Amino acid sequence: FMNIEAWRKNENSGSFDQLTKGTLLTVEGYFKPEEWTDKDGVQHNRIVTVAVKFYPAVEKEEEVPSKPAKEAKKGKK
Repeated sequence: FMNIEAWRKNENSGSFDQLTKGTLLTVEGYFKPEEWTDKDGVQHNRIVTVAVKFYPAVEKEEEVPSKPAKEAKKGKK
């Protein structure tokens, strides 16, 4: 899991209405480093992905081979 930052002014602003917790997404964007110091003086940093475009992930279908794989013929070298 990653932290994703998205703003309603991005290209897919209408897509925000379709999002629900646990929705798999494909996200296009860039990484943004964040640094801060907490009240105890400890420095923290992290990298956030800023979403420029996002859309539902394509679900993978289970690949079922239609024919069993042929065994390689063993021959003399």
